[in-house]
This record gives sequence, structure tokens and C-alpha cells, in this order.
Amino acid sequence: MEPPQLTTRAMLQRVVNLTKHAYGLQASPKLNVPFWHNKLFQQSSTASDIGQRYSAQSPGASTYALTPQKKFDFIRAKKFLQLELDRRCARLSKTSRYEPKLALDFVRELSYHLRRVLKPDPSSKVRYKTIVLVTIVQIPTDRQKHQSMAIVSKCLWNSETDGSVTVQCKLGYDMIAIAIAYAVYTD
Repeated sequence: MEPPQLTTRAMLQRVVNLTKHAYGLQASPKLNVPFWHNKLFQQSSTASDIGQRYSAQSPGASTYALTPQKKFDFIRAKKFLQLELDRRCARLSKTSRYEPKLALDFVRELSYHLRRVLKPDPSSKVRYKTIVLVTIVQIPTDRQKHQSMAIVSKCLWNSETDGSVTVQCKLGYDMIAIAIAYAVYTD
């Protein structure tokens, strides 16, 4: 026995009924909607029967959070970042001078450890991405005091949940370390 051909109207009616249920709207209980089983047209059922079968499969409304349950504490993060930066920079001798190769290694080490300080516990359900940028520069000697430097960043984010923290520390004889940490909520 071949299944009967559905007309365009019947197919559209079936789509409308299933769509109504998917969006939580009430379908008409008097409407007969055919359903297929093993590719044979065996019986028709009302929209409420399909709704009962369909709702048993779907767990319910979405529980995906678009905003954090607990916001990132930027004041606390700044304190931890400053403490860790001071602790790491204090290990360097006060007489050491700026050398680009040593500064590169120290930047990598600092950014790794500072990120670990800020990174939330993996078992927690906090969905913040932390990005730490560390810059080590040579500060001018006494003869060149009137020089300045600016570190600028431009970001697109939600000002309610995302932000940045900047800390700095003098290290060695003629260097300064600047750490910028970004915390961005990922939804």
C-alpha cells in the first residue's frame, strides 16, 4: 500500500502546527494532522496528541544564561594582579639593566603567571575569558626625563560585564613593567 500524496495545503498545515508547538503556541485540538511511521501512512492524530509526543522529547525552555550569574570583580582582580606583579618583579635584581632578550623571556613568564592568578577555577561555571598583555620598557635616564609613552587599546565589548585592569611596577635599574588584563564574558 502506497502512502497517499499530500497536497501542498496539507503539508503547509502540518508545518504550521509543528511550528506553533515549537514556539509554545496552542494548536487547534480539532485539526487532524497525519503522521508517518515506517514510511507508511497509518493513521492520523489530533494536534494535541502530537503535542504530547513532542513535549515528551523536548526538555523544556532553554536555560542558557546570556548574562553572568556572578560578575567579574575588577577591584579584587587589580589587587591580586598588583601583588603578583610586585612579587615577580622583586625577584629581579635592582642593578639589572634592560636587555631585550631577557625582557622577552620575563614578559612571557609574567603574562603566564598573571593570567593564572586571574583565571577562574575550571570547575566553576564562570564564562570569562582572561587576556593578559605585559609590556616591559626601558625608562629614560635622568637626562631624558621629559619623555612619555602611551599604551592604547580599542575593544568592542559589553560595558556591563566586560572590562580591563592596568597595573605597573618598576623593576631592575631602568625598566618598568605594565600589565593590562582584560576580562570578557563569553555567552
